This record gives sequence, C-alpha cells and structure tokens, in this order.
Amino acid sequence: MKILKIKNIIVIFVITFSLMSFVSCSSWLETELNPKKYSEFDYIPQGGGHYKIGEPYQINDVWYHPKEDKNYNKVGVASWYGDYFHGRLTANGEYFDMNTLSAAHPTLPLPSYVRVTNLENNKQIVVRVNDRGPFKKNRIIDLSKKAAISLDMLENGTAKVRVQYIKKAPMDGNTSNYFKNSKPGFLRKVWRMTTASLSNL
Repeated sequence: MKILKIKNIIVIFVITFSLMSFVSCSSWLETELNPKKYSEFDYIPQGGGHYKIGEPYQINDVWYHPKEDKNYNKVGVASWYGDYFHGRLTANGEYFDMNTLSAAHPTLPLPSYVRVTNLENNKQIVVRVNDRGPFKKNRIIDLSKKAAISLDMLENGTAKVRVQYIKKAPMDGNTSNYFKNSKPGFLRKVWRMTTASLSNL
C-alpha cells in the first residue's frame, strides 16, 4: 500500500509539473501561431499588409481604442523590439524588419507615419507604424532596432519621447529611401548571393 501511495504521489507530481510547464510556455503557442518567415539575413519585402484601425481591445486589464487622430501629439516613454519579432507578421499583415525605421503603436492607424523626437537628446526621426504595442504603463511607442539606434536609445532600452502623427503610409511600402533597410553587412551579402545561386539550380 505504501508503494502504491508513493507511485500516486509521483504521478500527481509529474502531471502537475507538466501542466505548469505547458502554461508557462503559452508564449511558445503564440510564436507557433505567428512563425518566423524571414531570418536575419533575408530580404524582407515592404508593404503587403492591409489598412487597419480595428475595434477596441483589452490587454492586461487596460482598454485601447484605435482611431485616426490627425492631431495626435503625445509625450511618453519609447521602448524598442528586435531579434525575437524579426521576420514575423505585424498586426496589419506586413513583416517586421528590425533594420528599417518602423514602430508599433497601440491605437494609431496601420500603416501610418509618425515623427518621434527623443526629448533627452533632441534627435528626431520618422517611422512607419505597422504593428500594435507596447502594452506597458506609460509606454506609448515600441520602435524597431534601427529606429532605436537612430535615436541613440538602444543601450538604455527606453527614452522619453514625443510622438506626432503625420499621415497614412502607402500600402505597397515606403516611397522614400529614408525608410529602407540598413546597408547589408558582409554576412547579409554572402547570404543573399548564396540563396540567389541556389534558386537558379
């Protein structure tokens, strides 16, 4: 009887641990629903998504109300996101490229252009908003890695910024070289040459 009880305890422990692991890996499920299509060295096409405002939604007990606000001009905290989301779909069906000047915003139309000013050093850029986020207190915009580098906030991770709405962005991608991917490094060039050669076989 004692042996049976020990076995039962072990079984219960294994089941409980398995359930806890499954719950803790909920982000894995989210990742599988939005798998990475492009690697760090791939060319990621611009545009290709759809115009989106969306219905009100709730994240972490906070309600967000997407809308077109031509007078949007707010001060808050900017953060940035990069490698993990690189090559995955954004909220409006484009693909996130951390090496372009893009951003995520919780309520502005997708895609749209906004001006972002780092109030800590007065550096200023224009980014293409094509994703939703961030969803943390006081944060008003999530910038791509390139945008964070351009505003000199990569190392700190966050910065106090002013965000100003400019206009809707074209659906087929950006029309100016200003927004294009950073110049490819040596590894990116080698990767592109290799994949181009293999595609011709």
